[in-house]
Amino acid sequence: MPSIDVNLAIQYIVILLISIDLHELAHAVAAHALGDRTPERNGQLSLNPFVHMDQLGILLLVITSFFGTPLTWGRTFINPQNLKFGPQRGGAIVAAVGPLTNLAMAGALAIVLRLVDYGTISMPTTWFDFLGAALVINLVLFAFNLLPIPPLDGFSVVAGFLTARQLYAIAPVQQYGPLVLLLILVLPTNPNVLCLTVYRVVDAIGNVIVPGFLPIC
Repeated sequence: MPSIDVNLAIQYIVILLISIDLHELAHAVAAHALGDRTPERNGQLSLNPFVHMDQLGILLLVITSFFGTPLTWGRTFINPQNLKFGPQRGGAIVAAVGPLTNLAMAGALAIVLRLVDYGTISMPTTWFDFLGAALVINLVLFAFNLLPIPPLDGFSVVAGFLTARQLYAIAPVQQYGPLVLLLILVLPTNPNVLCLTVYRVVDAIGNVIVPGFLPIC
């Protein structure tokens, strides 16, 4: 049985709670700005991570973090019919701001890490490593959520550019999106799939914003 790294597990939990919280809050704020009051009525215009993640998601996060493979999800309640620009275009905007928030967080963390490298500021090695892990996780959240697979944000973003006929044509296959995601995450071949998609994006961005970024794949 593999040993459990408690410190690393706690880092995963803290980083993902914060990162997913801000990701979902961005969805809520965008929807509110576009005229949908559903997030406000559900108390999701809040920094409290527990209004953006259900109990099962948090439990799964804790369990999987201790096994070194953190997995969870967040959710924001939105009524697309209330959105300015319509459910399709408005929905694409609301979907896009979540991953973009994770990208912005990664950029901010990169600035701090580079300042440490240049000697402008100093911090303990443990904090430096923690911020480095947070940067990578936010890049992964950015790239993963933009996969065009329902119910991920990427599908809603792509749908914003489709015609009504195209949306109607793909409607029957949307129900299989969660199954596809599950297979990607749990099958033994998943590292290869993720390396060709998510991790390639992470490595490309990481090499730009952080000199000496170690590739995941």
